Amino acid sequence: MSKTTIYYFSATGNSLAVARHLTEALDVEEPISVPGSLINEDPYLEARGATSLGFVFPVQRATIPEMLRGFIQSMPIDPHCYYFAISTYSLFGSNEFWDIDELLVSKGAALNYAASVKMMGNVGIVGPSTATINKRLERMEHQVDGIATAIAYHQQSFFPRANKLLGWAVKNFTHLYRKYIVFRIDKRCKGCGICVQVCPAQNIQLQKTDSEVSAPIRSDKCEACLACVHWCPASAVRMSKRRHTSYHNPRVLPEELNPKKPKAASAPPAEVVQRITEEPEIRVLLRDQEKPSGAQKQSMSDAEIAEALSSLES
Repeated sequence: MSKTTIYYFSATGNSLAVARHLTEALDVEEPISVPGSLINEDPYLEARGATSLGFVFPVQRATIPEMLRGFIQSMPIDPHCYYFAISTYSLFGSNEFWDIDELLVSKGAALNYAASVKMMGNVGIVGPSTATINKRLERMEHQVDGIATAIAYHQQSFFPRANKLLGWAVKNFTHLYRKYIVFRIDKRCKGCGICVQVCPAQNIQLQKTDSEVSAPIRSDKCEACLACVHWCPASAVRMSKRRHTSYHNPRVLPEELNPKKPKAASAPPAEVVQRITEEPEIRVLLRDQEKPSGAQKQSMSDAEIAEALSSLES
């Protein structure tokens, strides 16, 4: 039985918008947030058993986001799975697909298909107009429809590498960039908490000051994705030396960016399931238990019955 799982990392919401449209075109389950998965007991629960598995992400400093890199490095890899990757970019891509392929090859698999989708950028002085954004989103949908067709038929693609020296330089620049990046939070901060919602690294906290205005406090886990800069409704978060326009995808809400996937319920012990199967009177007892007189009876799942049975036996 085929199973397609799509993971995404998104700062402005562009990659989430692409991942959503891709899952709709493929008619598969909703895309899964990489940051949201990492806080679960089993970050790779949805990846297990997948016959097709993809990653949707923005090009950051000519490569993949560092959090996604670590996620793939620790992921259980199936050499028989069909792997694909979709990057979003505004200026150009570079070695992002080669970097993913190298991670997969080191585990006996390979990146089978890759494609890039041009989206609105977030670097500059003047932000894009609403008309420009809507036009780009329409083009994105048409392009993703074609990508979905290629993925559905498990097509293979070739992705050229830009330059090994460039990749080395970018890797070292990224390390220093993340280490020494400085953000300024000015008096326009209203303490709304949106920066806390969108931070993929859970790197921002709100703290009450003497003036009773909440202010973001940063630790040292910054991914340098600039989500806090682009989503702040008051434009209160700024970088010390670099100027960026404040842009985020209009089709994405901040609370949708990194939702937390619920932990899977543990299966009931085999002996409990067997007892429920062999003793139907237990099922009847549990289904009728604690029902008010005259109330409509509802069926219980095996897991619910097992939990109730366990509480009765304890």
